[in-house]
Amino acid sequence: MKTERQNVTEDLVVVTERNKRAKTSINGGESIPVDLTVEICSRLPAKSISRFRCVSKLRGSILRLPYFTELFLTRSLARPQLLFACRKDNHVFVFSSLQPQNLDDNNASIKIPTLMLFPYPYTSSLLAANYHMKIPYSAYSFERCRSVRGLIFLGDERSLNGVEHKVSVICNPSTGKSLTLPKLKTRKRIGVRSYFGYEPIEKQYKILSMTWGIYGTRGMDSEEHQVLTLGTREPWRMIECWIPHSVYYTYNNVCINGVLYYPAVNTSSKGFIIVSFDFRSETFRFVEDTDTSISSCYRPPLINYSGKLGSLGSAGFGDIGASCTSITLRVLEDAEKHEWSEHIYVLPAWWKNIFGGGYTYLRVVGVTRTNEIVLSFVFPSTPFYVFYYNTERNAIRRVEIQGLEGHSVYTFLDHVENVNMKLMDGL
Repeated sequence: MKTERQNVTEDLVVVTERNKRAKTSINGGESIPVDLTVEICSRLPAKSISRFRCVSKLRGSILRLPYFTELFLTRSLARPQLLFACRKDNHVFVFSSLQPQNLDDNNASIKIPTLMLFPYPYTSSLLAANYHMKIPYSAYSFERCRSVRGLIFLGDERSLNGVEHKVSVICNPSTGKSLTLPKLKTRKRIGVRSYFGYEPIEKQYKILSMTWGIYGTRGMDSEEHQVLTLGTREPWRMIECWIPHSVYYTYNNVCINGVLYYPAVNTSSKGFIIVSFDFRSETFRFVEDTDTSISSCYRPPLINYSGKLGSLGSAGFGDIGASCTSITLRVLEDAEKHEWSEHIYVLPAWWKNIFGGGYTYLRVVGVTRTNEIVLSFVFPSTPFYVFYYNTERNAIRRVEIQGLEGHSVYTFLDHVENVNMKLMDGL
């Protein structure tokens, strides 16, 4: 099977040859070279690419080449966005907006210094959410939702012959396409836990799934570990896991540079661990979670901190309330030695004022490339805000996102536009 890298190399030859013998034209006018068409289209929004693919067979074939889709994705990585998954009326609605670090004075509808208006230092911006797509969603819990390199992974429940079944769904906001993954190969009446990640060397999206017992004394011990590679039409593959562990009920994971991390309990030692799964070698490892200050039934959200594994929470919890006085950041410095560094950020006295006196909490979204902590409301709110906390200046940027008021919203950092149609081929 050819790798994505081989496909891209072959496409460079294809574009060069087509450029020699064929040119595209615009409205019957002067023709332009194929490579110039690729260059122009790589700078357009994803919605424009979908329309241009329908103009002609030649242009459609060019814009489906792995060379073009990889170039488009590379350009998109330089202008990451905020992604929002909004639950409403048994559907998930997907929106996006610019990330504040990509704003200039002309991008923001309103950018008001509020030092004179409120008793705490923050600036405020107003952005409109751009709608992409909606998909049916009927699961009770909305936490099994993750965004990875332009694609969204959802854990849902679908009814088949009157019986509810748990399913995994992949959707691409840039193309509006979605795909329900095939069922795991198992005959047991058990639960299924699935994680989604991206392997950057071979440029492959993969899903790691495992079964776990619901009844008896074994709790959620993981079994039958299997891997599915997106876009290959290959079935689930069984793999070996040498680490006996039980997964947490809460859905908490992060994928960093092709390695998936999720919290668990080592069923042999009974100690808290972070399991790591390398999507390229498809092997498991673990690092001891040495944080003894947090609850035994809850671990703070795992995050990507400048390419390292981190966790971020307050007093042992991930959701941050008005009564919170500090935020604790832990970073894995040496996986072999199980060494973590810890940073405690004491929040300013005016912190509670951003909640407006209401009963609400902030959810940890992640940390930006400039190391700002990003938070958003847990419960439906009007208006809907995303907060950027600069730990060095002890200051906050508040961004209001129009169009998401009053709904349950999950927010994700660093969303990119991915126009690769082959990823959503049926399995």
